[in-house]
Amino acid sequence: MRVRTFGKQLSALLLGFPVIALAAESADVTIQAKPGFQFEPSTIEVPAGAEVTVNFENTGAMGHNFTVPELNAGTETIGADQNESITFTVGESGSYEFICDVAGHAAAGMTGTLKVK
Repeated sequence: MRVRTFGKQLSALLLGFPVIALAAESADVTIQAKPGFQFEPSTIEVPAGAEVTVNFENTGAMGHNFTVPELNAGTETIGADQNESITFTVGESGSYEFICDVAGHAAAGMTGTLKVK
């Protein structure tokens, strides 16, 4: 009988504690579209499994966007001196290209690398 009572007490004690969820890592990065079809920085690193927030600033003179095609993530095209933020989750380690997918911009060199480590 004593063992059963202890088991019930232990169960009650364990059930009384809230479950603690482990928080996923997060990363905040700012990327600027620069004149001359460039991103600054052109390489960013984030931890695997992180929730990534990209603060995209267009400091160029024409419309640009930030897109990671492989991750199906990206901003809308924004005009000069505008900002937009997006949040997405990265998976496994690897390198992913980000681009401006406005016609001709990636071909002109507006690309970069997202490194997931």
